[in-house]
Amino acid sequence: MKKMVFALLIGSLFALNISAQTPAPPKRQPTAAKPAAAESAEAGGGTGAEGKVAILFSSEFRQGIGELKVKLDALNVELEPKRKEIQALDDELNKLKEKINAQGGTVTPQVRNEWVESATEKEKQLKRQAEDFEASAQRRFGEVSQPVYEKIQKFIATYSQSHGIVLVLEGGQSLQAGVMHWFAPATDITKDFIAEYNKSNPSK
Repeated sequence: MKKMVFALLIGSLFALNISAQTPAPPKRQPTAAKPAAAESAEAGGGTGAEGKVAILFSSEFRQGIGELKVKLDALNVELEPKRKEIQALDDELNKLKEKINAQGGTVTPQVRNEWVESATEKEKQLKRQAEDFEASAQRRFGEVSQPVYEKIQKFIATYSQSHGIVLVLEGGQSLQAGVMHWFAPATDITKDFIAEYNKSNPSK
């Protein structure tokens, strides 16, 4: 069995790294900040290009936003013992399979069958433990990260209003989905957004 990759966040806005493995944050509905001009024109529709469009690469939140990094680093430490336990079982299974392949023809059929049965049982055990670990990690990830994600989402609205931004696109997903093919570097607010969030929400 290949080295285990526990997918907690593959293909999502925010990525959690568990010992070089990637976890998926809860989906949320986008919120649009309303400029004052837009509120006054609400009854009759929009009034045109009233503000700026910005690009935000949320994949950088994992390392850039101190509050999130502290919580996810602690979660990695919490999950590490179980991850090592599963990895050790995986190593045992691989060694047993190598033994069967290398020595299976030199022992009696009865001994070889015992090895095969043991390998089959270890494989079932490994699969169960890996599935349980992933489910547990997903649950804990949600418990740990959800409050921070909610604060980030609210801060996007506050930041946008204070900087005259009427639309924020998630850069990574927009490029991957083909919604956006090019953007001017000046529209990338990621670094400034992270700096302002950290200033308003210092990590403990």
